[in-house]
Parts: sequence; C-alpha cells; structure tokens
Amino acid sequence: MQLLELKPNINLRNYIYSYYFIQNHATTHDMIPPLGHPVIQFHLRNNINAFFSNYDFPIDEVMIVGQLSKFAKINNTENSSMIGVNLKPTALFKLLNVSAKLFTDKGLSAAHYFNDGIYSLLQKLKTNMPETDKAVLLDEFFINLTDHDFISYDKFDILIDTIIEKKANITIDEIRTIFPYSERTLQRYFNVRIGLSLKGYLRIIRNLHFFKNFNQNSERKIIELISEAGYYDYSHFIKDFKLMTGTTPKRYFENNEQFAKMFI
Repeated sequence: MQLLELKPNINLRNYIYSYYFIQNHATTHDMIPPLGHPVIQFHLRNNINAFFSNYDFPIDEVMIVGQLSKFAKINNTENSSMIGVNLKPTALFKLLNVSAKLFTDKGLSAAHYFNDGIYSLLQKLKTNMPETDKAVLLDEFFINLTDHDFISYDKFDILIDTIIEKKANITIDEIRTIFPYSERTLQRYFNVRIGLSLKGYLRIIRNLHFFKNFNQNSERKIIELISEAGYYDYSHFIKDFKLMTGTTPKRYFENNEQFAKMFI
C-alpha cells in the first residue's frame, strides 16, 4: 500500500489539514480508530463497497464521513485507489453552515452539500495526472467553494487546537480560560461544530495520542504509554480501547494493522 500526503493551499489552512492519496495492491482488513476529524473521500476505483463495513450507511463515489465515535472496519480490495481530504474538526460547520452532528457516525453523499461540481472534480481526479496536479485541482475547488472568503478562526478553534496540542490532557479550568462560557454553551458548541460531546472528543484525541506513542515507542512498557496518554487505570483504558478498535490491545497490535498506521 502506498500513501502520499500533500498540504493544501495556505488559504485553506483554517479548515483542511491535508490531502492523502492511497494506492492499494493487496487485500487488507483493518480496524481504524476514530480520527477526530471529518473526511471527504473520493473513491476512484474498485473500493466503492469496501469501506466502513461495520457502519450502516451507503458508500458513494464522493462522500462526507463525519466524526466517528467508534472504529471503522476497512476491507480494502486489490487495485483500489482513493483520495481523502482531511478536514479540520470544525470544517463541516464552517463550510456548509450546518450542524456537524448531522454527519456523526454517518457517511453521506457529497452531492447534496456541494452540488454536482464535486462529481466533475471526481472525473478529473480519475485521470492519469500527477498527484501534485490533483492537489491543485482540489485547492481550486475548495477556494472557489468559499468565494475566496477567509474562514474565521475564533476562541473555540483555539480551544480545539489546544486540546490536540495537549493530547486531551486538559483541565476544565484550562478550558474555561480559553473558552469563558457556561458549560451548556460549551457542550452546544461541541455538538454543533464538532458533532461529538466534549467527553467523547477528549476520549478520541487521548486514544490517538496512545496509538502514535505506541507506534513510535513499541519497545516501551505499555503501562507507561497508557499513563502518558492520560489514563489513570488500566480498566478505563481497556474500555476506551475496545470502543476505538473493536478488540484488545494485544490482538490489535498482533494483527499489524498497516492501513490504520497511515492515519495515526
């Protein structure tokens, strides 16, 4: 499996992390933990029915996948190809002016939200051109989508960036310092702009930190990595881990989930 990740135009930095291009030449079976952000997927060939087999939503050639609260089961087929747009956590709310909660644990056809222009883009992306040129096409599409307006960056965005930077090890006092509003307002912002509760989002970011730490330091004792990820007891960690992956740490890492490692 090959993966190339490219950064978007600087004018898109407030709502797109990156574009990733995947070419697969073997059948793979992976459990991918929630990524903590939504994705727009362009399925270019053969893998149209291979994704999200544990979720009950239809797979489209171009689709929006919202925040996932549990793992995604990926049965990737041979000779498959996909382009993904890694959106920032609040991007769906900002781009589409709708609640991100509409997309939570769902994959929806992009045409309903972006019109048929996104399928014209898909046909161009299917052609045999360099990935760098395809990234330029993606840049043009999303810049035109906003009519060249600058996407705002406010206190809530600062809070989300801080949570990610601190790997979810953040106190409620620190949260209130950055976002000085009532708990009810805070929860409403998370539901509308992220599509998850504060607690659910922190769980995902904490787990992603554990995965990254484990992949980079597999020789270290797992109990040390669990503690660094912010867990204070093993049973709490196991409960969250099973929700994020569908299995135990021993079985997950024994399976050597190659596809999942690309995203964590």
